[in-house]
Amino acid sequence: MAKKLFSRASPFIFMRKKESFNRGIQRLYVLAFLLFFFSLSMANEKRIVCPGNENIEQLIDQAISLNKNGKNKEALELFQKANDLAKAAGCEKGELNATKNIMLIYSDGYDYKKALEASNRARYLALNQKDYKALSTLYNKRAILHENLGLYDESIKEYEAALRYANMISENDERHYQASLVYYNMAPYYQGRSDQKVLYSLEKSREEILQVDDKSKDIPLDQKIDMLISVNMNLGIHYRDSRNKGRNIDKSEFYFMEALKQMGLLKGKIDLDTKIDLYQALQEFYQEKKNYKKAIEYGENMLAMEKSNSMPYNRRVGYMVLAKSYLAIGENSTSQKYLDLFSKLNDSINSVEKEAVEVPVKKMISEAKVSGDKKIKTMAVVSFVTLLLITGVMLIYRRRSNKIIHKKYEDLIAKIHFKNEEDRLEQPISEKNSKIKNSVTITDETLKALLFKLEKFENSEKYLPEVIKVERNHNFTSYINELRMNYIIKKLYENPMYREYKIAYLAEECGYATPRVFVNAFKQQTGFTPSYFVEQLKVSV
Repeated sequence: MAKKLFSRASPFIFMRKKESFNRGIQRLYVLAFLLFFFSLSMANEKRIVCPGNENIEQLIDQAISLNKNGKNKEALELFQKANDLAKAAGCEKGELNATKNIMLIYSDGYDYKKALEASNRARYLALNQKDYKALSTLYNKRAILHENLGLYDESIKEYEAALRYANMISENDERHYQASLVYYNMAPYYQGRSDQKVLYSLEKSREEILQVDDKSKDIPLDQKIDMLISVNMNLGIHYRDSRNKGRNIDKSEFYFMEALKQMGLLKGKIDLDTKIDLYQALQEFYQEKKNYKKAIEYGENMLAMEKSNSMPYNRRVGYMVLAKSYLAIGENSTSQKYLDLFSKLNDSINSVEKEAVEVPVKKMISEAKVSGDKKIKTMAVVSFVTLLLITGVMLIYRRRSNKIIHKKYEDLIAKIHFKNEEDRLEQPISEKNSKIKNSVTITDETLKALLFKLEKFENSEKYLPEVIKVERNHNFTSYINELRMNYIIKKLYENPMYREYKIAYLAEECGYATPRVFVNAFKQQTGFTPSYFVEQLKVSV
């Protein structure tokens, strides 16, 4: 099964299956091949027979079934037992199969250190057997593990090794398929580093998969088509990306249509995950082209399919794009429904991602404490290694924290866009014209009316805090602070001149006595500092 670009999940999509192309971030929806494809390849590979030890094969089958049902701990125990029996019997094929699955379970549990340790043994066994397909798959997985640990130089070396072993496979179709898979996984590695290398990797992946024979004995047709759909889809996403210097909407549409054409060849046999990913990509594409009816059609169909597959990253993007599309055609209540669903799901995903980052850190800290009873020399070595690992994980945590902050910025910009669009659609044309024609001069009667209302406001002071508390869910002070923040946010967004002012001036402009109080209030409301907001606006607005 091909890896797809997003987004899936787990927070990965692409060419690794990583999160789907998020319009807010305007980045490639790289579905990293990751665990889904890897586990599927384990289950579908040829039967392993250890003469006189058929129970090894039975244990592996049982473990695979348990793992599919979420019983990872029980599955790991059976894989370990099968591994021990295979090792005792001298059956390296059985040991290799069990070890690869053990590595997968550790990786799925964020224990990247043990996953890499298991991969070392699996690599040794595959080399002994000259199993180049297994070696290519293992190095693919090791590249992803190193990337998760922030070891990017090691990661690219592992990808290069995966490609080298893929090209050593003797069967033509298997060689082309594995090479296509490696190039497909390399594309997300280059995301944010080099648009040219992303495009090169995708085009090479497409070139390789097209060389697989439709009647191949090694690669089923549906497996080839699934990969081809994924590659074409990601090329469409790449050319659609607004941050890509080579952005080309015509080419984007061409590759999306190619993906749809390939999907039509398989009809009901297409993998549902692939179909969901493609429908979401098409939803975003047509929303950008302002073909809102098609965007809604693909979005609603995608959500209907997603109910049986649970792909929250796709669902999150789907909610936001539907909210914008329904707003654009004037269905405000439906738009608001999807915006509310987006906000709720987004909070949930952010919480899960934070926990996922913290798990390996806590695990390593716990391991460091257990080693406290060892000798001083051993303790020093373990502490040093642990420190390096924690540093790497903290770099990842910092990187992901920055992504979370940037996501909050994008959510704020989306909220501003959404509000502006809503105001534009709700405001009658005649009202807009009247604003142009009417004089700004205030008549005596208007002035008297305003003063009268002001006097009533001042006299009702004792009731005002209670009204604000009930109707706005704020106390009086927080309500005023929110108004101040909304005022300065709007000024910064709409008027580039404000982005050149110092923080002290911005603080004074919205009524704060000191810059420090202003910065704290701004960060409390938005999740980031005013300086960060200004920097991002200068780059993207």
